[in-house]
Amino acid sequence: MDATPGGVQNLRWVPGAVDQEFPIPDHLITPLKRITWLMINEPTPESYLIVGNNSRRWPAASSVHKRFVCLRRFAHFLGQQDIFQLSEVDADLLDMYATSILADPARTSMSSKKQDLGYVALIAHLAQDLPDADRMIMPTWSTTELGSAIRSGDNSKEIIHPDTFAPLIWWAINLIACTPDLVAALDWSKSALLESPTKESTTLGFDAVEKVVASRGGVLPESRRGAGWVAAEYLISLNGGGINKKDFSNWRRLGKGEYRVDPAVPQPIPVEIAGTIEGRPWTERIDFRDLAKLQRIFQAAATILVCACTGMRGAECVSLETGALRSVPRPDGALSYRIDGHIFKAVRDEDDQQDRDGKQWVWATIKPGADAVAALEALAAQKGSKTLVYYPDSLKHPAVTMGIMTRWINEFFDYANELRETLEIHPMRQIVPDPAGSVTLDRFRRTIAWHIVNRPEGLLAAGVQFGHMRSITTDGYASTITSGIAATMDKERTEALYNTLQEHAVAAKSGLKVSGPAANRLAAVVNRFVANRFPGSYVDLSKPEERRLRGDPDLLVRENPGHGCLCLADPLKPETMACSRENDGEPNRNDCKTYCGNRVYTDATVCEDKAEVDQLQEKIENATPILAARIAKRIKHLQDHIAEHEAKALPLLDIMTTQRNEQDPYEPGESVAGPKRPAQEG
Repeated sequence: MDATPGGVQNLRWVPGAVDQEFPIPDHLITPLKRITWLMINEPTPESYLIVGNNSRRWPAASSVHKRFVCLRRFAHFLGQQDIFQLSEVDADLLDMYATSILADPARTSMSSKKQDLGYVALIAHLAQDLPDADRMIMPTWSTTELGSAIRSGDNSKEIIHPDTFAPLIWWAINLIACTPDLVAALDWSKSALLESPTKESTTLGFDAVEKVVASRGGVLPESRRGAGWVAAEYLISLNGGGINKKDFSNWRRLGKGEYRVDPAVPQPIPVEIAGTIEGRPWTERIDFRDLAKLQRIFQAAATILVCACTGMRGAECVSLETGALRSVPRPDGALSYRIDGHIFKAVRDEDDQQDRDGKQWVWATIKPGADAVAALEALAAQKGSKTLVYYPDSLKHPAVTMGIMTRWINEFFDYANELRETLEIHPMRQIVPDPAGSVTLDRFRRTIAWHIVNRPEGLLAAGVQFGHMRSITTDGYASTITSGIAATMDKERTEALYNTLQEHAVAAKSGLKVSGPAANRLAAVVNRFVANRFPGSYVDLSKPEERRLRGDPDLLVRENPGHGCLCLADPLKPETMACSRENDGEPNRNDCKTYCGNRVYTDATVCEDKAEVDQLQEKIENATPILAARIAKRIKHLQDHIAEHEAKALPLLDIMTTQRNEQDPYEPGESVAGPKRPAQEG
C-alpha cells in the first residue's frame, strides 16, 4: 500500500496463524475482506462524508490500515458475542461496543476512540455494495456526539506538562551543543573502515589480526551483535584499517591462533571530548558500541527542538531533507532562520487522494531550532542520508515513523536522567513522566501554541508562526473560528479563562486577599462563575458551556504577566481602558497603565512583585550609577505597592459573601454582576 506512485500496490491478507491481540473469527474473515476491498477500491460513501466523520473520499494507505485495525477489533468483539453475520448486529450490541471502547482505560485519547467508532459506523454506509448477510444497521450514536469536549486533529493532542517540558527543552539544547563530539567519533569510525580491504582475507590481514590479538593478551571486545562476535569494526578503526571483517574468524578457523571475546572490555573512541554541560564534560569517552544509540538520542533531541521552535508537525519534521536550513541577514546585522520543507496535512492530488509529496512550506525558527537543524545536517552527512532523520543501523535509509521517534524520545529521556545523576546536576533538571502519557513530536505543536497564545498579543504571534493568518483575519471580521491552529488558539484562550476563574474560586476559600480599583468586580466575576455551576475541570465542559463561558463578557479575567496584576477590562466598554486596544477589542496588555481602573492585585501577583524586588536588589550592587538610580526607583515603586496592598487588601471571600447578601431577591440565580448579557460568539 505504501509503494511509490506507479509501482505495484498489493494488500496481502495474513491468515490467522499469526498471533494477534484481536484475532478475527474465521467466519467473519470473508465479510471483512469485502469491506476492506470496498474501502480501497471505492470512494467513501457520500452519506458517510456528510454526517461529520472528518473522512476523505479516497483515504490514504495509512488511513486504510487504521480502518482495518479498528475492524479487526470490532470483529473480535462480535466473535465473543457469538455473532456469525453482520446482519445479526443490533442497536443494543453496537451501544455495548461503543461503551466498551469509550471506557477502555488502556487508551487515553478520546479522539482516537471516537475515530475508531466512526470507522465501525462506516460499515452501515457500505450496505448497498454488500450482500444481505454483511449489511449492518446504522448505530444509534453519532461520532459527533461522543464526548462533548473532544478535540480533533492537532487540537486533540495533550499539552506537554510544564514540569516535563522545561527540563526536556533544557537537556535538548545542552545535548545538541555536544554534537561535534559525536560527529568526530563517527568520522573516526568511518575513515578507517573506508581504507580496509573489501575482498577476501589476505596474509597481511592475518598478520594484522595476530598483532591485535597479541597486543590485547588474547582477549577481544565484543561486537554490538553480541553472542561472541568480535568487535571487528572497532578494532579495524583503532588499528588504522588494513583488516577485513572476516579476517578475525578466518584467522582462528584456519588454526592461526586463538582468542576469546569479553563483553566487559570497553571500546573507547580516541577523540577529545570538548562538549560540556554546566562546566563538566558531558561524557568521559564515547564507546564505539554506543554510536547507534547516541545517534538516536541526539536525533530525538534535535527533532524536539525543531518542533518546539517552529510548530511543525512530527511527520513534517522527520521528512526534512539536507540543505533545509537558511540564514537570512536582517538590516540590524542579526540573522533570521528559515527551514524549507513540506506540509502533508490536507494536501490532496487531482484524484482527491493524499499527495505523498506534500506542499512546499517555509518555517521561521530561532537560534536553538537552527542549531538543531545544523546538528542533524552534520549527523546526516556522516551517514550519507538524504533526509535529516535516519536509522543509524540501516543502509537503505527507510523513512522514520512516528512510533520509532516516540521510542527514541523515551530513550533520550532515560539517557538525560542518567546523565543528570552522573554529572550531579540539580534535581530540577530531572525529566519527569508526563501525566498525559508518551511525549510525541506531534504534541509540541499544540504545546507551543498554548504557551504563545497565553501571552500578551499571543494570538497574533501564533498566527504568524503557524501560518494561519487567514483564519485569524476571518476571526477579526466575523468573530468565528472553525479550523486549524486558530481553533486551537480559541480553545486555549477559553481554557486559560476557565483555569483562572477556577483557581481564584478555590483561592478565595483559602483566604486569598485582593486590592486595587477592580477588586469588587473580581468578586462579582467569581460569584457569577460559581453561580453558573460549571464542571470541576475544563475537559468536562460541554460545548454549550464552553461557548457560554467564552461569550460572557462579565466573566473576563486575564492574567497579565510582567505587570503584576489581573486585567478585568470589558471589551464592550472600551472607554474604561487606559491602554490602547487590539484589533479584536481586547485590551493591549503590553500597554498596561498603572492608573487603569481595570486592575486587580492579589496575594499571588504581589508575590511576583516581591520576587522582582529580590532580583533587582541583586542587580543594583554591580550597576552603573545611572542604572542603579533607575533600579532603585523601580524598587521603591514596587515596595510602596506591596505595602499598600498588605495594608488595604481584603479577603476575596468576604467581598463575595457581602455581594451575595446584597443580591437582587428577584433573580436568585444571578450574582451581583447583574443579569447576563447576550453571549458573544467567540
